[in-house]
Amino acid sequence: MSKKNKQKVFSGSNYIIWYCLLFSVAFLGLYGLIDLLVEEYPKWLGLAIFGFLALCVFIVFFVYKKKRDAEIEFENKTLQMEKAMTGLMRDVDIPCILTLPSGIIAWCSKGAHEMFGIHESLLQKNLNDLCDVKVDQLIATLDEKEDANEDENDGNEFDRGSLPVVILGRKYMAKIHRQMLGKNSYYLITYTDYTDYAHLLDKYEAETPVVAHIVLDNLNEIAEYVRVSYRSAANEIEEILNKFAAEMHGFIREYNRDKYIMVFSKEKYKECLDNKFDILETIRNVRLGDSSVPVTISMGVSTLGENFEEKEKNAFSALEFALQRGGDQVAVKTEDDIIFFGGKTKGVQKKSGSFARVFATQLVSYIANASNVLIMGHSNPDFDAIGACVGIARLCMWCGVEPKIVMNTQHKNFTACTEKLLMLEDYKNTFVSAEAGLDLIQLNTLLIVVDANNFNILESSDIAYNVADFVVIDHHRKVAEFENEPLLALIDPSASSASEMITGILEQCLPNDVLYKEEANLLLSGIMVDTKNFTKTTGTKTFSAAMYLRGIGANSEIAGMFFRQDFEDFISESKFNGNVTIYLDKIAITESSGNDPDFDRVAAAKAADKLLNVRGVEASFALVSINDRIHISARSNGSINVQLILEKMGGGGHFDSAAAAVSGSDMRSVLYRLKDAIDAYLEEN
Repeated sequence: MSKKNKQKVFSGSNYIIWYCLLFSVAFLGLYGLIDLLVEEYPKWLGLAIFGFLALCVFIVFFVYKKKRDAEIEFENKTLQMEKAMTGLMRDVDIPCILTLPSGIIAWCSKGAHEMFGIHESLLQKNLNDLCDVKVDQLIATLDEKEDANEDENDGNEFDRGSLPVVILGRKYMAKIHRQMLGKNSYYLITYTDYTDYAHLLDKYEAETPVVAHIVLDNLNEIAEYVRVSYRSAANEIEEILNKFAAEMHGFIREYNRDKYIMVFSKEKYKECLDNKFDILETIRNVRLGDSSVPVTISMGVSTLGENFEEKEKNAFSALEFALQRGGDQVAVKTEDDIIFFGGKTKGVQKKSGSFARVFATQLVSYIANASNVLIMGHSNPDFDAIGACVGIARLCMWCGVEPKIVMNTQHKNFTACTEKLLMLEDYKNTFVSAEAGLDLIQLNTLLIVVDANNFNILESSDIAYNVADFVVIDHHRKVAEFENEPLLALIDPSASSASEMITGILEQCLPNDVLYKEEANLLLSGIMVDTKNFTKTTGTKTFSAAMYLRGIGANSEIAGMFFRQDFEDFISESKFNGNVTIYLDKIAITESSGNDPDFDRVAAAKAADKLLNVRGVEASFALVSINDRIHISARSNGSINVQLILEKMGGGGHFDSAAAAVSGSDMRSVLYRLKDAIDAYLEEN
């Protein structure tokens, strides 16, 4: 007999009947046993047994009846409460709907009628016709909730089994519950009105304060050469900034000369994102007197931070990033990355050497306190990287610390310029390989990185990522934040070369008789290679550094001998000449294939330089395929920012000189990407 049938047999009044039958069988069995075992027994014995049986049956029946009456009373009260609750739920203002899986409404509350604005009966109507969020979509979220592992619970139960929905202009969160009635599945859907909460949340988001640091990049320099009052010019710029702050419904205050802090709402910040911070263009259109040089500003903006202190720090950090990229731009620090706007003009060199003096003093202090010093530039070193490393090495020796320069001593540029340097006693054991440099890392090792700020292109990235204390000196635009904060960072895109920057530091620190002429020649060659023999990217600091080196004993003729071209270079460079196309009537693009990275990359750079001499060409790009990588060298006459173009392809560099390397693509694909990047830049600017 099945369990279900047993429950049916032993339920209700049948339970008493079975007890009576069992006691009757027990009575007859006992009476028959006595009759067999006892020859003579009293006649009243059967009556006594029967009476005992009757008493037992009565007691069992009485107990059962009391229990059954209590159960019936409880069931009646429960039924009454269910009816009362059903009526109550029907009249409550909370929108509740009971539907079939198909969406047919089986029951709904009064609040549901009000939610849909329907006063007639909703029974038998299809909920899918009344609401954009379908029942099967809600069921799917419920299934996802049931299938989710409890260990993956993110604590946000409000979103699980729920979907947002808009009904008659109000926002609701629809939450579904499954209910089994027999073999049928029903779904109870409750709607929570969060319109007011969403409005408050949107208002809070829109009114969240955003902090910005603003500096005037070049007003002081322009005012020195233009017959105009600095104060009147500054007042003109300040008036524009005050108007900008008023339009943003914020406020701006000058806390130092040419430095401002501004606070405005996130709602207005989003408007600035949409118009790409056109305040840059407004300021750029200002011309002082008869000067053709535009006034520019740099701005650091931050939406990050739980309080004003954190927002201000992040904004200042973004401003430093904008300045290290050459200024005339806005750097916006977000949760995911730093976004840049602007960067249309070249940086202007600052005449003041006060910062260089402060930096040199701090650098000397760090060098003197280090256990040992490693110096490193980018891989495939050019004369600028070599000269900069040698200049820092001389500074370390003057501080009494023996430096080690991590460099590929087999590179052709190294062998071309260091023959006389290696004859000096100080440099016989100074240069080490990347592998040897790793073994030199100690607890208090100081790493000085020159002519690069991207650790991925250094001679040894492993050394850079394993040294805790490091200093960066570079003239390339900064493309990304450092994973760890450097002790010092001097990144000046307005400088012609790293050798120029380090010459300025040496001039502040070293006595006149400390720097050797062999070292001075290397520093001079570094300046010459990046300025194309003083024909581009030069300023007062450039010539001042050259004059200082010339006074030490540097000879431009000797430095120029380092640039003599090998026959292999000549052959590699000639491959570019017969494959040139002009894109958009002003951009020259040439391509070639090669086998040797040392020769062919240099040849590409020289080809890009030569293309700028063609009348009408404003920018040039030379692409060379080497093994599985496409190397791009870009040059500009100053009207197009090639650095912003190649940043879109993972590269970087200067306003008018940049490079990139693309792996895993053929030449045709890279050409398409390059043209897309050029088009995007021209559209943005």
